[in-house]
Amino acid sequence: MSAPAHPNAPSLARATPFAAGALLGFVLLSGLRNTVLRFLQIQGAAHPIDGENPISFCNVFLISQLMLGAALLVREPARVRRELVRIETPVRIRLALDAFLGSFLAPLSFYLSLDHLSVITQTLLFSLALPASGLLALAWLREPLPPRFWLSLGLIVAGLLLSRVVPMGSAMGSDQLIGVVWALASVAATAVRQCLRQRIAALHLCRGLTSGVGNLGGALVFGLLALKIYGPQHFFYARIWWVFWVIAVYGVTVSLGTEVLRQVCARFYSVAQVALVGSASLVITIGSAALFLGEPLSPPVLGGSALILAGALLRFLPRGAGPPTPPLQGTARPLS
Repeated sequence: MSAPAHPNAPSLARATPFAAGALLGFVLLSGLRNTVLRFLQIQGAAHPIDGENPISFCNVFLISQLMLGAALLVREPARVRRELVRIETPVRIRLALDAFLGSFLAPLSFYLSLDHLSVITQTLLFSLALPASGLLALAWLREPLPPRFWLSLGLIVAGLLLSRVVPMGSAMGSDQLIGVVWALASVAATAVRQCLRQRIAALHLCRGLTSGVGNLGGALVFGLLALKIYGPQHFFYARIWWVFWVIAVYGVTVSLGTEVLRQVCARFYSVAQVALVGSASLVITIGSAALFLGEPLSPPVLGGSALILAGALLRFLPRGAGPPTPPLQGTARPLS
């Protein structure tokens, strides 16, 4: 995995301007990912090229995962080759399953759920990934639940019910039902991957192997799907708006930029510090969806979001005696 955080990680209040800027940039880009992706979906539907929607999960994730995978791989190619040769078959199977979940199933279901739900609805639903990861770690890895887990789960569920972003029973249309099913599939894939990555982290493999190879594999699969479903013209459209938003904004700035800033933050802050501040990405996502996409921001949504955020932040409160429980990683977004 990536290098551990600096042993003398500064407090958030005493961080240098560079470190603080990197952390704030990481939170901002993480929070904007859903909004940018939904904007691409809307733009593609409104501006067909040669009668075809130029935006799909195929070309969006092909480009973003190709950039991210290549960037991770070129940082330490020799180490990736060495570790790839020496790891045993069970570890290879774990890495392959992790790549399938994190670089294919989770982003695919994430994209398709966003195609049927609003950004705010999808974001609030995905908050279930945090308790789902904890319960799965208890059942699979025999890890104890974090302190105040049930209170956290209760706040998250109460927030979802209060926000009323998903109609219950017969009030839910078929389109929304499809979106909810895909969102829950993304939650499940993320929870399973979280447990897998905790097992993989104990091996201290480089990030080029644990994430870079998986992202390149995912890009290859999405590229093959694009060829099969749409044809070769779907890989690239010579339209200024397409090049700018798909490649420059989503591929380079949001996907690759988030990874670069994440690595910079890891040099200055502990995992817990990054995860604590990273919880604010929920606010960025909901605020940007309301501001740029015009999604309604009603009092129930605000109240429900506050409860969900409180539930997520409970894990960072000081506990009694004993070592602190490490925060769950990889549950904020399903994309690598």
